[in-house]
Amino acid sequence: MTSSPPGSAAPVWVRAADALAVTFLCLGLFTLVFGGVELFLGPLPIRIHSPSRLLFLFAAIVAVRHAAHPGTPLHRRLLRRRDAEDSPARIVRGALVSRIVVLIVGYLAVVTIGLDEKAGFKLSPDPAFNLVARFDAGWYSGIAMGGYYFQGRFDRQQNVAFFPAFPMLMRAVGYPLGGFRPDVPRERRAARILWGGVIISLVAFAWASVYLWRLARDTIGEDRAGTAVALMAAYPFAVFFSAPYTEAVFLLGAVGAVYHFRRGEWLPAVAWGLLVGLTRPNGCLLSVVLGVLALENFRKKAEATRRLPPSLLAAAAPGIGMLLYSAYVHQLTGAWFGWARLHEAWGRSYEGLAPVTRAYGWLTQEGLLQVVQNVPYDAINSLGLIFALGMVWPVVRRLGSPTRCSCSSMSSRRCSPVACCRWDGSRQRSFRCSWRWRLSHRRARSHH
Repeated sequence: MTSSPPGSAAPVWVRAADALAVTFLCLGLFTLVFGGVELFLGPLPIRIHSPSRLLFLFAAIVAVRHAAHPGTPLHRRLLRRRDAEDSPARIVRGALVSRIVVLIVGYLAVVTIGLDEKAGFKLSPDPAFNLVARFDAGWYSGIAMGGYYFQGRFDRQQNVAFFPAFPMLMRAVGYPLGGFRPDVPRERRAARILWGGVIISLVAFAWASVYLWRLARDTIGEDRAGTAVALMAAYPFAVFFSAPYTEAVFLLGAVGAVYHFRRGEWLPAVAWGLLVGLTRPNGCLLSVVLGVLALENFRKKAEATRRLPPSLLAAAAPGIGMLLYSAYVHQLTGAWFGWARLHEAWGRSYEGLAPVTRAYGWLTQEGLLQVVQNVPYDAINSLGLIFALGMVWPVVRRLGSPTRCSCSSMSSRRCSPVACCRWDGSRQRSFRCSWRWRLSHRRARSHH
């Protein structure tokens, strides 16, 4: 029997045993809730359908480990707060817990309130398994399973309108989940791939939260950085960070690129920038943000001359990512920006200020509540736009002109649909500016 002095780190074998025990506990609870899990290592299937065995292994490991090393029991290590300061581990835990809570609430809402048929599609009669089958998720799973296709015309909805980074990640994660097993029905394979997309979103959001925490430490102070991350996780549109959508990957790439760019770490800045450019159509606008940062550094620092070429290359990475996909689309469709033309099939075409005057007419003739009932998605999106635009000035005051450029660029996709286009039924989110608002909000409070 061994013990450690209070406050000292547990031995390596104790930490390994605790990690194994927690793994068995999580698998046991997952199996208890969902009825089993099936993974694939190449052609070898791994099926787990007995929660009692997993929970027994958990209890046995904990008992042996505690008998051999009672000084720091497992529950104390899990619940212990090392100090008042935040750490990457605590940021990751908080981020993952917030996303899992969203999934639980979503499931309870479906089984208690029900689901509008227009909101999703059916891959399984099990509401939990089918929870991810919503809206654009079907497009992403289709790309992951079968790649891109073009029907020779731009007036039909086709998957070329969706950028490739996220569905390609889903494809990679889908293999060990059995998403490409020929003996599994297509609907079930699609559901497994979509749940792989949820895993990607959870990991990406946790990783992005750590990046945001580090970026906030550099800009508003370590004592407020954790709160900035918590505010982002509680933001209403953050619900999409729990879904098989591009938002979490986009956030990770954007915050990662800005973080490394500010530190002069060009290679990771280029990598994250390319990811952003390949994730969403508006990802290329991050080049404007990074370009402004590069020019400000060049203006303020005497040694910035030799750093200007690599910084401009890193700033161009998001735009290069967009051009790489555009080159592929040109080879497939014959049009360089065919992905943009295909948005017309969703009713997204330039109409000048006509939508603004039309919306004003609705408000004056029918009233706000009736307009919200008639076009709920557009109304929600408009609120997000108003919020993003309203936060531009406070953000500029606290964080400077590069942030102003960031907010205007990242929210421009929302500005254009609402102000200039017809986006009926669109589901674009306004979180793109939200992480900058978190920093502004925390810094504003620090001045009081």
